[in-house]
Amino acid sequence: MANDLNLFVLWANGRHKETEIINDINRHFEILQSFEITWTPKLFTRNLSRFYGKKLPSAVKKKRLCGTGSFLVICVNDTQPRIHNGKNLNIIAAKARYRQIIGSNCIHAGDLQPEAEENLLFLTGLNWQDLLSSRQQPTRRPIKLYQDLCGTPSWLDEEQFEQFLRKLPNIRFSRNADEFKILTDDRHQTCRLLNASKKIFSWHRDCYTIPIRGKNIKFRINESPQTE
Repeated sequence: MANDLNLFVLWANGRHKETEIINDINRHFEILQSFEITWTPKLFTRNLSRFYGKKLPSAVKKKRLCGTGSFLVICVNDTQPRIHNGKNLNIIAAKARYRQIIGSNCIHAGDLQPEAEENLLFLTGLNWQDLLSSRQQPTRRPIKLYQDLCGTPSWLDEEQFEQFLRKLPNIRFSRNADEFKILTDDRHQTCRLLNASKKIFSWHRDCYTIPIRGKNIKFRINESPQTE
């Protein structure tokens, strides 16, 4: 069914053009599901920093631009994608079109498929397989979620953390007594996704802490040998 899956994030300050943009999305893509997400205002900057990573020069400026109100996440399937260097030109053109309609960069879309899947997982805790197997019909009204990015400010419990971890690509996880080990292709990206912080006063470069149920749990996060 799916040819190219992606999503658009319409931030609060762009929602005055919501109807026009959704109508255009309907004309060019198949809308699979939509969500209306509300983040905790005092955690908005932290959520943005984790969501965008190094690509975001200033989360504070981005927060002022996009607003801290409820925003829309519109998941789409492009049945006739135009792929160039891994990027869907239809998505890129639509994002530019919507930014022109709004008059600012109050809309986001992933340029690459892995980025789009990461965005979906971060925002909802779902991957594309989850979404396609559980999506509701009809999709006219968005599903309302009152939650921050997964893991902000802390993972709810070990079950939520491990479910999220299992959905990440190229990651292996092992647990032995009180020691947790993660092997990844990209240590920096994995730390951002898992909300991991370098353990202070540790001589080991692989020692990190991850907040789970409000407590900092020690982890060892290593890169795969081929990337060292």
